[in-house]
Formats: sequence, structure tokens, C-alpha cells
Amino acid sequence: MHISPQTKQVLPAYLPVVLLLLIAGAVLVAGCTSPPATGTGGAAVQGKTIAIGDILKSPGTYNGTAVSVQGKINGECGSGCWFILDDGTGTLYVDLAPNNFAIPQISGTTVAVDGTIGIENGDPILVATKVVAGSRSWP
Repeated sequence: MHISPQTKQVLPAYLPVVLLLLIAGAVLVAGCTSPPATGTGGAAVQGKTIAIGDILKSPGTYNGTAVSVQGKINGECGSGCWFILDDGTGTLYVDLAPNNFAIPQISGTTVAVDGTIGIENGDPILVATKVVAGSRSWP
């Protein structure tokens, strides 16, 4: 088989573009096949999402307990190390720093959070181990 000199010059010029498109397509397909994030992989998946109001009514009952909560972020730290979560039944301080992760500025976004309830200065806090917002999750 004979390849003309013109074909030899054109083929290498298109090769990087073709490879880039193949890689982008593979990434897109991989992203589309993952299941939607409806929970955080912890208690929420097992139907054990807790209302923040329940935690606020009896924080001692939940102290040291792993829970999942869902709600809207209505205030957050500038560096993303904590936020205030509101599920309509109450608000809860969510601390990400103890587990060494942060989230971007997404105030107003509905999220699902897994973590452990603690008591600090007499108030319940949630030390998060995972945060899910739509198809994104941290850490």
C-alpha cells in the first residue's frame, strides 16, 4: 500500500486532535455512567437521613452518632472549612476542618452531608466526613 507524501503530512497534524477527542469522549462517557448522587453513601442511602430539628431537640441523644442530613447551605466560611446547613426544621453548624477538607463557595446549594454529631459549647455540631452536591462530592 502506498501513502502519498500529502497524506503523511496531514495525518500527524490531526493525530493530537483525534487523541484529545477520544480522551474527552471517554471522560464524558465515564461521568454519564456513574449513578446520580441522591445521598452521601452513608446513612442517607439506608433511608436514615435525620432532620436537623430532631438533633436540636435532643442533641445528647445524637452526641457521637454518625448521621446523614440534607439541606441548603445558607452561610459558609470564606475558605470552605465550615458552613451552616438549613433543612427547614432548623440550622446546624457543619465543620469540615477536622477531616482535612473544604468545599468551594456554594451558598444556596442543597447538599447531603454524612458526619458525626458532637457537642461544642452546649450546641450540636456536625463534623462532616462527606458532602454531596448534585454530582459533585467532597472529599
